[in-house]
Amino acid sequence: MNEASLKIQAPALKQKPTKAEVTRGRILDAAALVFRQKGYALTRLSDIAKRAKTQTGSIYYHFESREAIVAEVLRIANERTQNHVSDAIASLPADASVHDRIVAAIHGHLKIVLSGDQYTSAHIRIFDQIPDKLRQHFLKVLDESGQIWRLLLEEFKAEGHVRDDIDLSVVRLLLIGMMNWSVEWYRAGRLTPDQIADQVALMFFEGITRKS
Repeated sequence: MNEASLKIQAPALKQKPTKAEVTRGRILDAAALVFRQKGYALTRLSDIAKRAKTQTGSIYYHFESREAIVAEVLRIANERTQNHVSDAIASLPADASVHDRIVAAIHGHLKIVLSGDQYTSAHIRIFDQIPDKLRQHFLKVLDESGQIWRLLLEEFKAEGHVRDDIDLSVVRLLLIGMMNWSVEWYRAGRLTPDQIADQVALMFFEGITRKS
């Protein structure tokens, strides 16, 4: 082994974002906040520009339309939610039961929903308000990201835990809808997101589990 091969390579330096990338991110952050507060129909590009501290015309340098901004806000929200769920499951031991993985997924989902993340909150607030073409696209995205829940529930049923009169598709949609809606009533104080997640998991399993 020569001397050169013994040298430890320095970690690559993270490239500093360009001015355009910083501005684009600021516009998206502003858009997520304004969409969350005002909804889709009442949000104008001028509202987003004011919050982002830029000119309305400058937005078109980064996005071709308000719909393009919405699409990116929703994409980021979906990605963050899916990552939270996946990371929560991955944090468990490799031999964790499917019951424990479902509980972890519930905790991961509720943590991002109740974290105050503006992208996730905006997604929940405006999804039914966006143009139909965009909504149909993201319904497919949601269907694809829901695969992790399908697999968990199918495994739980395959192990013989689920009642015969339970439809897993209905259960999955109700569970996710219930968790998403919590952003509308949750206020920090009496219960933490983890405590609420425990309550959701308790009700969920009590409702679908076969009684011995």
